[in-house]
Amino acid sequence: MENRNLPERLARDVIYESDYVCLYADRVKLPGGYIIEKYHQIHYPHEAVSIVVFNEKDEVLLIQSRRYTVMRLEWEIPAGRVEDGETKEDAARRECMEETGCTVKDLKFLCTQYPSNGMSDCTCHVFAARVDRESMEFDEDEVNMKKWVSKDQVMEMLRNNETKCGVSILALLFAFEFYEA
Repeated sequence: MENRNLPERLARDVIYESDYVCLYADRVKLPGGYIIEKYHQIHYPHEAVSIVVFNEKDEVLLIQSRRYTVMRLEWEIPAGRVEDGETKEDAARRECMEETGCTVKDLKFLCTQYPSNGMSDCTCHVFAARVDRESMEFDEDEVNMKKWVSKDQVMEMLRNNETKCGVSILALLFAFEFYEA
């Protein structure tokens, strides 16, 4: 079905493709007729999940991720891709276990977001849950440390721009507003 309000892809050149990320240069016709000869698009073959985890004191579990791309230790929430054959809910549980050593209960879907929809089709499904069990084991190549933080402290961190992870920022604000176990 044709939608005259949306741009139309006329051609695609593959620059790079992998199971993790693809880069295309599309020839695109805008609704007004103007043609963009090289509209670069980043495609992610897998959807992603993020999860805000609360404890019995309503504190949030943050992880300090080792982010090579921006060369920062970044305070974030657990997140990652949905593997083939895996449900979004199972992916959220698995990512939480891998990155924090926690199992969760009362898992709730909050929203779906496109973190960079001007150039990427990355789709991230946001969840929140309560911690069920916690171990001190986690992926130390990916995560530097973890800590439980009060809502007020998280809001102060956001106010002071102490995290620049858009996926985490949106998920935290959504969870504070809409999650009820």
